[in-house]
Amino acid sequence: MGTLGAATMATLLTVVVVLLLPPPTAATDHVVGGSMWSIPLRDGQYLAWSYNTTFYAGDNLVFRFPIGFYDVVQVSRREYEDCTADDPYSNFRVPPAVVPLDYKGMRYYVCSVGNYCKLGMKFHVTIQPR
Repeated sequence: MGTLGAATMATLLTVVVVLLLPPPTAATDHVVGGSMWSIPLRDGQYLAWSYNTTFYAGDNLVFRFPIGFYDVVQVSRREYEDCTADDPYSNFRVPPAVVPLDYKGMRYYVCSVGNYCKLGMKFHVTIQPR
Protein backbone atom coordinates (compact mmCIF):
# COMPACT_ATOMS: atom_id res chain seq x y z
CA MET A 1 0.00 0.00 0.00
CA GLY A 2 1.48 3.34 -1.04
CA THR A 3 1.56 6.59 0.86
CA LEU A 4 -0.18 9.75 -0.25
CA GLY A 5 1.95 12.68 -1.26
CA ALA A 6 1.86 15.97 0.64
CA ALA A 7 -0.10 17.73 -2.12
CA THR A 8 -2.74 14.98 -2.25
CA MET A 9 -3.10 15.02 1.55
CA ALA A 10 -3.53 18.81 1.55
CA THR A 11 -6.20 18.56 -1.16
CA LEU A 12 -8.09 15.86 0.75
CA LEU A 13 -7.91 17.88 3.97
CA THR A 14 -9.28 20.95 2.17
CA VAL A 15 -12.19 18.95 0.72
CA VAL A 16 -13.05 17.54 4.16
CA VAL A 17 -12.98 20.98 5.79
CA VAL A 18 -15.18 22.51 3.05
CA LEU A 19 -17.70 19.67 3.38
CA LEU A 20 -17.92 20.18 7.14
CA LEU A 21 -18.55 23.94 6.98
CA PRO A 22 -22.17 25.06 7.19
CA PRO A 23 -23.56 26.40 3.92
CA PRO A 24 -23.67 30.18 3.56
CA THR A 25 -27.04 31.68 4.41
CA ALA A 26 -28.81 33.96 2.00
CA ALA A 27 -30.25 37.30 2.97
CA THR A 28 -33.96 37.36 3.67
CA ASP A 29 -36.37 39.99 2.36
CA HIS A 30 -38.91 40.74 5.10
CA VAL A 31 -42.13 42.27 3.74
CA VAL A 32 -43.07 44.63 6.54
CA GLY A 33 -46.28 43.56 8.22
CA GLY A 34 -46.53 40.59 5.90
CA SER A 35 -48.24 42.59 3.15
CA MET A 36 -48.78 46.37 2.80
CA TRP A 37 -47.33 49.27 4.79
CA SER A 38 -50.50 51.19 5.67
CA ILE A 39 -52.54 52.37 8.64
CA PRO A 40 -52.92 49.20 10.74
CA LEU A 41 -56.28 47.69 11.56
CA ARG A 42 -55.30 47.14 15.20
CA ASP A 43 -52.94 48.74 17.73
CA GLY A 44 -49.45 47.31 17.82
CA GLN A 45 -49.85 45.38 14.57
CA TYR A 46 -46.38 46.24 13.24
CA LEU A 47 -44.69 45.73 16.60
CA ALA A 48 -46.29 42.29 16.93
CA TRP A 49 -45.01 41.44 13.45
CA SER A 50 -41.47 42.60 14.26
CA TYR A 51 -41.40 40.77 17.61
CA ASN A 52 -42.31 37.52 15.84
CA THR A 53 -39.61 37.88 13.18
CA THR A 54 -35.86 37.40 13.50
CA PHE A 55 -33.78 39.90 11.56
CA TYR A 56 -30.12 39.37 10.68
CA ALA A 57 -27.45 41.73 9.37
CA GLY A 58 -27.58 41.38 5.60
CA ASP A 59 -31.39 41.01 5.46
CA ASN A 60 -33.70 43.62 3.92
CA LEU A 61 -36.95 45.23 4.98
CA VAL A 62 -39.38 45.63 2.07
CA PHE A 63 -42.10 48.25 2.43
CA ARG A 64 -44.96 47.99 -0.07
CA PHE A 65 -47.26 51.00 -0.22
CA PRO A 66 -49.13 53.10 -2.79
CA ILE A 67 -46.98 55.97 -4.03
CA GLY A 68 -47.94 59.36 -2.63
CA PHE A 69 -49.98 58.00 0.29
CA TYR A 70 -47.24 56.89 2.70
CA ASP A 71 -43.50 56.97 3.22
CA VAL A 72 -40.93 55.19 5.40
CA VAL A 73 -38.51 57.12 7.55
CA GLN A 74 -35.69 55.71 9.67
CA VAL A 75 -35.49 57.84 12.80
CA SER A 76 -33.84 57.98 16.21
CA ARG A 77 -35.43 56.38 19.24
CA ARG A 78 -36.58 59.78 20.51
CA GLU A 79 -38.26 60.61 17.21
CA TYR A 80 -39.82 57.15 17.16
CA GLU A 81 -41.28 57.65 20.64
CA ASP A 82 -42.48 61.17 19.77
CA CYS A 83 -43.75 60.21 16.29
CA THR A 84 -41.65 62.90 14.64
CA ALA A 85 -39.16 62.84 11.80
CA ASP A 86 -37.32 66.13 12.26
CA ASP A 87 -33.84 64.71 11.66
CA PRO A 88 -34.29 61.37 9.85
CA TYR A 89 -31.45 58.99 9.05
CA SER A 90 -33.08 58.05 5.75
CA ASN A 91 -36.36 58.60 3.98
CA PHE A 92 -38.05 56.40 1.37
CA ARG A 93 -40.95 57.80 -0.65
CA VAL A 94 -41.02 55.49 -3.67
CA PRO A 95 -42.32 51.94 -3.30
CA PRO A 96 -41.32 49.29 -2.92
CA ALA A 97 -38.80 50.68 -0.45
CA VAL A 98 -36.04 48.15 0.16
CA VAL A 99 -34.11 48.97 3.32
CA PRO A 100 -30.89 47.01 3.90
CA LEU A 101 -30.20 45.90 7.46
CA ASP A 102 -26.45 46.09 7.09
CA TYR A 103 -25.30 45.89 10.71
CA LYS A 104 -26.55 44.62 14.07
CA GLY A 105 -28.46 46.84 16.48
CA MET A 106 -31.80 48.62 16.84
CA ARG A 107 -33.59 50.48 14.04
CA TYR A 108 -36.70 52.63 14.29
CA TYR A 109 -39.15 53.34 11.45
CA VAL A 110 -42.17 55.61 11.15
CA CYS A 111 -44.45 57.02 8.50
CA SER A 112 -44.09 60.80 8.46
CA VAL A 113 -47.27 61.52 6.47
CA GLY A 114 -50.00 63.28 8.45
CA ASN A 115 -50.65 61.68 11.83
CA TYR A 116 -50.19 58.12 10.50
CA CYS A 117 -47.38 57.36 12.96
CA LYS A 118 -49.73 58.12 15.85
CA LEU A 119 -52.26 55.84 14.17
CA GLY A 120 -49.77 52.98 14.44
CA MET A 121 -47.52 53.22 11.39
CA LYS A 122 -44.31 52.70 13.32
CA PHE A 123 -42.17 49.85 14.59
CA HIS A 124 -38.65 48.97 15.59
CA VAL A 125 -36.45 45.97 14.91
CA THR A 126 -33.44 44.37 16.54
CA ILE A 127 -30.92 43.13 14.01
CA GLN A 128 -28.84 40.11 15.05
CA PRO A 129 -25.32 39.45 13.76
CA ARG A 130 -25.16 36.78 11.05
